[in-house]
Amino acid sequence: MSKKVTTAQIAKLAGVSLATVSRALNPKQSWRISKEKRDKIRTLAHDLGFTSCIARKAGNFLKTFRVAMLLGRMDYDLVTDGNVLLPKLCDILQASGYTLQLIKIDFSSKKLVASVRNILRSDSADVYVIGGGLLNGQSLELLRKLSSRLILLTNYEFPSDYPDFHWLSYFERDPQSALEQALEAVPSEMYGRAAFLGNNNFSSQWKIKNFRKCAADLNVDLGGFPAFLFGDGSFIRPENVYRYARRYLKENFDRLKEYRVFFCGGRCAFALYDELVCSGKVPGKDFFLLTYYLKSSLLPPLENGINFICRNLDREAEILCEQILRLVDDPTPQRNVCKWSFIPAQPQTT
Repeated sequence: MSKKVTTAQIAKLAGVSLATVSRALNPKQSWRISKEKRDKIRTLAHDLGFTSCIARKAGNFLKTFRVAMLLGRMDYDLVTDGNVLLPKLCDILQASGYTLQLIKIDFSSKKLVASVRNILRSDSADVYVIGGGLLNGQSLELLRKLSSRLILLTNYEFPSDYPDFHWLSYFERDPQSALEQALEAVPSEMYGRAAFLGNNNFSSQWKIKNFRKCAADLNVDLGGFPAFLFGDGSFIRPENVYRYARRYLKENFDRLKEYRVFFCGGRCAFALYDELVCSGKVPGKDFFLLTYYLKSSLLPPLENGINFICRNLDREAEILCEQILRLVDDPTPQRNVCKWSFIPAQPQTT
């Protein structure tokens, strides 16, 4: 039987005092020490399987066996795009005796803060999962007065840096390494003839900026590629993106067909692929098509001819559930990162 890990051992390994270890592992005191020391101590404690006294006491709270997820959009079904995460999350939580409760939040300025405050104060769930867009301004100040276990989802499309509040954990989605692999896979002879195609929204603007920055970091000259954007900036339901993109391509294909490298936002890549192939172009030879996309056992398999920067929703659900269940027993804030993967286009079969 292995010996029990002590705070003295953690203090020695981290090169700090016992008091510093105690503060780092106590959500109410952790703000008193630097982030660097706090993260180092928490990582050691996690790797050694140590659970602090404050965490053991917190584990005795009256459990509801519910996990609440606060959402700003619930107007399309659970087998569409990112929502596919939710059925997988339900399955894993139910296997551990938990249920997932979905709560819709009103984004209007008059109701947002009150809605978030009332829900987080209700103690109706053991852990709350909340998107970054729901915590801003006055709602951030609520965290100073709450003792609820919170996991903040930080989406790659909306990078943000929130303060290190007592009970706030992070779940980060990181596409950067996959994006670097994708850009390194672009055939050198196609450099300088790149373009972006996507919906005219904030997400596309961020992707364009990120593509350009990553290319510059890798010393890849993409010629300051132009952007072709469709739509008026309003939300387009995922199942309608292909139709909107295909109509836009019919009107603008003469300009687009001169390019050889295409960066796309989501499903519009399929419309562009079909348009290029129908015009007689061969993927991998005449054009290189790259898009952000989602991978899940509940979604159709990825198509040939397109290079994907993929969010693996099945893996994301597993990591998030592990974080949720750890927080139930140990409220010490945690930070988990779920990296995306690059899936190159498959060779075309004849």
